[in-house]
Amino acid sequence: MTNRDVTHVLLDMADLVELSGDDPFKAVAYRKAARAIDQYPEDVSLLMEQGRLLEVPGVGKGIAGKVEELVRTGTFCLYEELKAKVPPGLRDLLRLPGLGPKTAAQLHQRLGVDSLESLKAALDSGAVRDLPGFGEKKAENLRHSLESLQHVADRTPLGHVLPWALPLRDTVAALPGVERAELAGSLRRRRDTVGDVDVVAAADDPPAVLAAFAGLRGVAEVLGQGDSKCSVVLDNGRQVDLRVVRPDQFVTTLHHFTGSKDHNVRLRARAKDRGLKLNEYGLFHEDGSPVPIRSEEEIYRALGLAYIPPELREDLGEVEAAEEDRLPDLLRLEDIRGDLHVHTRWSDGLATVREMAHAARDRGYEYLAISDHSPSLVVAGGLTPERLRLQWDEIRQAAEELGFPILRSAEVDILRDGSLDLPDEVLAELDFVTASIHTGFRQDRETLTQRVLRAMENPHVDSIAHPTGRLLARREPYLVDMDRIIEAAVRTGTCLEINASPERLDLSAEHARQARDAGVMIAINTDAHQVETLEDMWFGVGQARRAWLGPSQVLNARGLPALLDYLKIT
Repeated sequence: MTNRDVTHVLLDMADLVELSGDDPFKAVAYRKAARAIDQYPEDVSLLMEQGRLLEVPGVGKGIAGKVEELVRTGTFCLYEELKAKVPPGLRDLLRLPGLGPKTAAQLHQRLGVDSLESLKAALDSGAVRDLPGFGEKKAENLRHSLESLQHVADRTPLGHVLPWALPLRDTVAALPGVERAELAGSLRRRRDTVGDVDVVAAADDPPAVLAAFAGLRGVAEVLGQGDSKCSVVLDNGRQVDLRVVRPDQFVTTLHHFTGSKDHNVRLRARAKDRGLKLNEYGLFHEDGSPVPIRSEEEIYRALGLAYIPPELREDLGEVEAAEEDRLPDLLRLEDIRGDLHVHTRWSDGLATVREMAHAARDRGYEYLAISDHSPSLVVAGGLTPERLRLQWDEIRQAAEELGFPILRSAEVDILRDGSLDLPDEVLAELDFVTASIHTGFRQDRETLTQRVLRAMENPHVDSIAHPTGRLLARREPYLVDMDRIIEAAVRTGTCLEINASPERLDLSAEHARQARDAGVMIAINTDAHQVETLEDMWFGVGQARRAWLGPSQVLNARGLPALLDYLKIT
C-alpha cells in the first residue's frame, strides 16, 4: 500500500470512531497519524519492513500496529468492525457543515437517515424540521449545505489531483514520438477543485501515441479512442482525456483546452471581429491560411491583447484589462518572504520550532511565525498563557541558534460569543495574532458573522485565518457574511488569510479578489503542521493569482523590515 492508501484508511477510521460514539481523542490521533504518513518522505511499507514506523511523528505503538496489519492484509480488525457497525452512507453526512457526529447519530437513530439521499428525503418530508432541537432554520441550512455538496461531488481538490497528474504528464511526455506534453483544463488554471484531467501532447503520429497511452499500467478502462483523443479511467477512479495533435497545432490546442469555456468564447468572437478564426487547431485568416503561432503570447498579440496567464482565463474582466494593458503583475512563488501561520509540537504539529524554522530558512524565507493553538482547542493541545511563555523561550533559543527571525504568534480561537481565547495582556506580547473559528459551525449566519466582527475589533488581532472554514469536497463554508467581514477588514486594518492548505484554499479566489478590490491586505499562509507542508505555499500563490493579487497586496511578500514596520514592531 502507498502512503496515500494508508492515509485514506486512517482518515476513514477517524470518521468511524466519531460516528460510533467512541472517544473523540482517538479520532484526533488517527487524523494526526494520517497527516504525518501522507507527508512522510519515505514509503510506509519500507518503514514497516525496517521496523521504523515509530519514527513517523504522531504514530504511536497502537496505530503503528494497525498500520502494519493494514499494509500486510489490506485492512485491520477494528476498522472492519466499525465499518460493519456504521452504515457506509452515514459517513457522508460528516461532509456537511454544521452536521457533526452527534447530529448524524441522532438523525440515524430517530429517522433512519443513513445516506445523503435519505437525508434529502427526510428534509423533503419535513421530518428533520420536526425533530427536537432542529426546526425550520436548521433544516433549511442543512438543505443548502446538501445542495452545495452535491454540486461539487464530482470534483476533487487540486491538491489531491496534482500528485498523480504531474507524473502522468511526465509519463505521456516520455512516450515514443511525443515532443511535449502539458496539463490543461481547470488544473492548469489552478482551480481549487478539478473534474476530469486534460492532457495535451504533440507528436507526428497521434494514433500511435494514443494506443500507447491506452495500454499504460494504471489504466483501468478505455472509454473511447479515436485519431486525436483517448479517454480513460485510471485505477484511482479518475477520468483522463489525452489529446494528441501535430506539433504545429500544439499551442492553440493547449490554449483551447485550458479554457475556460467563457474565456474561449470571448476570444473566438474577438478573432471573428478581426477577420480571423480561432479554434483548437490554429488561428486562421479568412481565406483559411494559418497565422503562424509559436506561443500563447502570440495568440493574444494577434488579437490585440496583452498575454493573459492561465489562472485569469475565466471571463471575469481579464479580456478588457488585457485590451487596456491593465492586467495585474501577478504574485509569484518567489515573491513570498515568509510564512505567518505554522504549527509545531507545542500544539498539534509534528515538528519542533527549530525544525520548522530551519526548513523555512532553507526555503529562502526571511522570517517565520509560530502560530500554535490557544487553550480552548483541547484536542489540538492548545497552549495556556503559561505554556505559551515557555514556548517563547524555545522560539528565542531557536532564533539565536539559527540566526533566523522567528515571530511569536498564536492561532487564537474566536469563542462562541466572539471573545478571544487568550487575554489581551498576552495578545499584546505577541508579534502576530491570527484569530479563527474551530467550533460552533452550526450557529446562524448573523451569530457567526458577529463572532468574527467582534474578534476583528480587537486591536491585537492582525489576521483572520481560513475565514469561511471550508474543507474542499468535505465541508462547505460556514454561514458567514463575507461582504461585512471585508468591510470590517478595511475599517480595522485586519488582514484576511488565504490558507494555502490544499484541503482549504480559504479564502476562495472570488472572496480574495473582492477583498483585494476593497483594499484589504492578504496573508498567504500554509497552516503547516510539519516541515513538508511548507511546500503548500504553491497552492496559496495559485489561489492569489486567480484573485488577481500582486505582491503589494500580500503581507508576507514584504521583507522583514517592511513587515515589522507594518506590524509596528520595533
